[in-house]
Amino acid sequence: MLRLDWNLLFNIINLVILYLLMKHFLFKPINAILSQRQAEAGRQMAEAQAEKERAMESRKQYEASMQAAEQEKEKIVASARSEASEEYSRIVEEAKTKADGIIEKACADAEHEKTKMMQQAESEVRDMVVKAAARMAGDRDGEENDRVLFNEFISKTGVSRRE
Repeated sequence: MLRLDWNLLFNIINLVILYLLMKHFLFKPINAILSQRQAEAGRQMAEAQAEKERAMESRKQYEASMQAAEQEKEKIVASARSEASEEYSRIVEEAKTKADGIIEKACADAEHEKTKMMQQAESEVRDMVVKAAARMAGDRDGEENDRVLFNEFISKTGVSRRE
């Protein structure tokens, strides 16, 4: 059978005391260190998650600003094209106006020159008719006089005679 001995009782008491001492001085600090490390790891994970969310938010803001910049660029390019088109149209219209003015002036100058030439020609014809009438009335009479005057008139005007 089993004998209960004082040694056995002291060994059990020693084991209980040793367990309590180990629990108080060894397990509690180790558990505290483990819980601190676990809390630190949880805090670092939360910080990493928050940093990741901030990075994602920054990325979204960057993409939004890039999209806004792209839209602004397209708007500026469209505006520049529109202004260039308007400037082109204005320059072309101005050139057409100037060309029309030059053409009108040239036509008016030509018409004026034509009128001037016609007046000069009429004046010369008048003078020749007066001279011819003066000659005719003067020294010769008849058909011979008419022929001479006609030939002289034709030679001065440069028109060939049709026969």
